[in-house]
Amino acid sequence: MKELIVGVLELLVYLLAAVAFTAGGLFAEWISLAHLVDGNVVFAIWLGFMGAVALYVGIVALGAQEVLPRIRQGFDVDARAVPEAESEE
Repeated sequence: MKELIVGVLELLVYLLAAVAFTAGGLFAEWISLAHLVDGNVVFAIWLGFMGAVALYVGIVALGAQEVLPRIRQGFDVDARAVPEAESEE
């Protein structure tokens, strides 16, 4: 039972971090465009780069590589029902 609770909490932490990084990245990109329109090009480029990094972390590093596999593993009924094959020597 404790393992289940730890697994769910771990998934929620990764999910929350992925959402936070993605939202922060989108916000940074949006503000970057506002600074670009105002003429502050150097800061807009820097903020755009930081937004792209945050989007990468949120979507790819956390979302696709951590959250999705954990969700798929949790809903993969066949993987739990079939015991692993023992190696033959």
